[in-house]
Amino acid sequence: MLRNLGWGSTASYSYMKKQLYRVWTGLVVAFTLYVPVLFVQSLMWTIDISHADTLFTSLEVFFNAPAYTIKSTIMLLNRWRVDKAKDLLDVMSERCVTYEERVEVHKLATRCNYIICVYHVIYFIPTSLNLAYAISTGIPPLNLYNPFVDWRDGTRSLWIASILEYFLQVFAIYATLALDATPLIFGLTVRAYIKWLHVRVERLRMQTDMTEDENYEELVLCIKDHKLILDYCENMRPLISRTMFVQYATVSLVLASTLIHLVSFADLISGITTAIYMTASLFQTFPFSYTCDLIVEDCENLALAIFHSHWMGSSRPYKSALVYFIHKVQQPIIFLGGGVFPICLNINIQVAKFAFSLMTFVQQMSIFENFEK
Repeated sequence: MLRNLGWGSTASYSYMKKQLYRVWTGLVVAFTLYVPVLFVQSLMWTIDISHADTLFTSLEVFFNAPAYTIKSTIMLLNRWRVDKAKDLLDVMSERCVTYEERVEVHKLATRCNYIICVYHVIYFIPTSLNLAYAISTGIPPLNLYNPFVDWRDGTRSLWIASILEYFLQVFAIYATLALDATPLIFGLTVRAYIKWLHVRVERLRMQTDMTEDENYEELVLCIKDHKLILDYCENMRPLISRTMFVQYATVSLVLASTLIHLVSFADLISGITTAIYMTASLFQTFPFSYTCDLIVEDCENLALAIFHSHWMGSSRPYKSALVYFIHKVQQPIIFLGGGVFPICLNINIQVAKFAFSLMTFVQQMSIFENFEK
């Protein structure tokens, strides 16, 4: 997906293909920068802000427009980290030598593809429903500024303008989907390699045909495996931290606007679309927040597995290395959103509480009481 969006590596490309890919990347960057400008133009010139349903439908998407630009910029500046992460994964996977371990690696890849498919369904359903609802009401989905087609000229113009808006949304959603799914896939990968390390730790000194020196070497390899996992996390940490900070800020605003829309102004059809859109917005933060809590728990379980491994009667170097290993593992893998707050379920709950508080404040201020439903 990253390669299709112009964010992939060009190291293996020929000169001509590399130049064409850079042109494509430039077009994607130009589109990314123009999206927030387009929404501002639309709010100023074409969107009927006196109609609450139209206003809130546009606001729900408008909050994601600058977030899409910021997250795309973060990815472009850190795409070398993704390439480095792939190299680290290749090194980490070299330890998966048995048939069972290879099967687990393939299962992880399948699970990641499944997640991408789920995100496709969740993200594209509200957009498609909004298109159908807009066509039925005789207004384009977002009523974006379009200097080439005036949808008021007739049914044909309405369809052309609506389909153009839909494909614009599809491209933006495709890019947003790749950005939002990346942290979750990264978190699941970290969990998988910690789990496989856990299994190797439980096998330490269990094979009677191995000498003490060979057992020590196996322990050293486990320590190196853990070091590779830490390097993998440290490499992706700046990308994950900045992306998740933007997503938390965006989700809080989107949730507040969708709640106000849903409670005060939406009819049955737009209410269903808004509810699905709100659910899709939660997928920007909730899955990875939950995964981060599970990673911390996995680290604790790994430390317990090391302590309860068969180290009794081992040599002094083995015990010294084991103590060092436990000390390192007892420092859990934690990610910070923007370097400010830990990414966890509690923060996700706080974001939801903030959205409800913001909705209550806006309702009490009666800001939208004169808007048409």
